[in-house]
Amino acid sequence: MKLTVFGNNATCPEADGACSSFLVEAEGKKILLDMGNGSLAKIRQNVDLADLDIIVISHLHFDHFGDLFCAKYHLETRKAYGENIRKILLLIPQLPDWAAAELYTNEVFDIHTISDGALFKFDKLEISFVELVHLIESYGVRISGDGKVLAYSGDTGICDALSRVAENADLFLCESTFCGEFSAEQTHHLSAGTAASLAATTGVRKLLLTHFHSKQREHAYIEARRYFSNVTLTKIGEIYSVG
Repeated sequence: MKLTVFGNNATCPEADGACSSFLVEAEGKKILLDMGNGSLAKIRQNVDLADLDIIVISHLHFDHFGDLFCAKYHLETRKAYGENIRKILLLIPQLPDWAAAELYTNEVFDIHTISDGALFKFDKLEISFVELVHLIESYGVRISGDGKVLAYSGDTGICDALSRVAENADLFLCESTFCGEFSAEQTHHLSAGTAASLAATTGVRKLLLTHFHSKQREHAYIEARRYFSNVTLTKIGEIYSVG
């Protein structure tokens, strides 16, 4: 199993950056985790969208799913020009009417609504969801395949359910929006130190931090290392082995 980072910025894209988006390759499948603002241009440098098997959206904030609409326009345009493009499985929270009206058209996606405890199996590949604490409905994701487990926090505040997402993961991809005392941990985001402390207490093998502001990069790394030694900060374009 491997992970490619196409976006890791918090809240909005930085100059030449992109918000949350990650490609997971396991059991012969290509799974895109989130498609935040600015990520589509990064994705298309390396991946043909028509080759994706599954798209997973953790929650409906635009820094995690804004470019899904652009991807839909790209694929439906290719279909209109005669390409035989299969529908991509889309695992996503309940869509509001305005988004459903757009995403259900033109046979681009095979849409399935996720919920707490939902489990999807594809031969030896499994994708499961745990509802977490955030400003809106939001899910942590566990992907099991190739004998490895990748856990993804999405966006979350501190909650007991987050330990279920991270537990014994070979790689824990976790948000680290804040550093030090400035945080919104009780409601909707984590600090780098909290992410690392969680990794240390849940049996995580490697921690990969994401969803941070670039100016905090060095500070986030130093803070996380106080609690957990095997920590890396994501970099757009980098590929990471899971396990």
